[in-house]
Amino acid sequence: MASNPTNKKGEPLQKLSKSDITRLGINSLTEQIAFSFERMQAPGWTMNMIPGFKKIYGDSKEDLKEFMTYNMEFMNTEPHMATLLQGMVLAMEEKGTDRKLIQGVRNGLFGPMAGIGDSIFWFTVLPITAGIACSLAKSGSILGPLVFIGIYLVVGFSRIWFARLGYSLGSKAVEKVGTATRYLTGAAGILGTTVIGALIPSYVSIAFQKKLVFGVGSTTVQSVFDQLLPNVLPLAVVFLIYWLFKKKHVNTIAVIGCVILFGLLMLLFNWM
Repeated sequence: MASNPTNKKGEPLQKLSKSDITRLGINSLTEQIAFSFERMQAPGWTMNMIPGFKKIYGDSKEDLKEFMTYNMEFMNTEPHMATLLQGMVLAMEEKGTDRKLIQGVRNGLFGPMAGIGDSIFWFTVLPITAGIACSLAKSGSILGPLVFIGIYLVVGFSRIWFARLGYSLGSKAVEKVGTATRYLTGAAGILGTTVIGALIPSYVSIAFQKKLVFGVGSTTVQSVFDQLLPNVLPLAVVFLIYWLFKKKHVNTIAVIGCVILFGLLMLLFNWM
């Protein structure tokens, strides 16, 4: 890690102000507008950090290209946790941290943080608030909707605090990394790959028909796969698509079209 980090033009990196981080938190309220079924949250996630990144690196197009490339990878986490992670990413970029380490931290944390954020906000705070608000509304009190709207706004704008917390955590983490950057880069990369691999069964579903059996018995082909190699079919599909992208450089739209066509053919085969 360079003691005086610069952009690829050799210019010193700029510092983000408190207002820049506040703006990051406010802008994160709209990032779900930019959503992609291929990359999920990644477009909005990247878009929200670009103003801060441009301030840090100036008009260095090479740095901006690298930044957008690794941030446009698959991303899907709870919105408040996304804002916290964005603060961390910008803090590490500001310090000139190795981008492989930043990418590993990003990929390794968004999965676990999604569970934390969902549990706190969407499964606890807002349902309890809705229950209290409904109870007040049923009794004829105008406080019912006002309480819910008020707490919902507080929860929404709490992203400003999460942005600041993430930025603070990122700055402190970089200061403590020191000479261990190379080892942390490898560890973060392994963690990120593990999390992405664990998400495969949640997003990819493929199985043999139940009527496909071995011989004359009642043992289905799918039950054998489930017992010996569970989720191996989704994994195989992901590796096939990865191979088409990485090795054969097949166009994204072409791959999506082939997946849709394959699904329709298998559905037709199921009806036969």
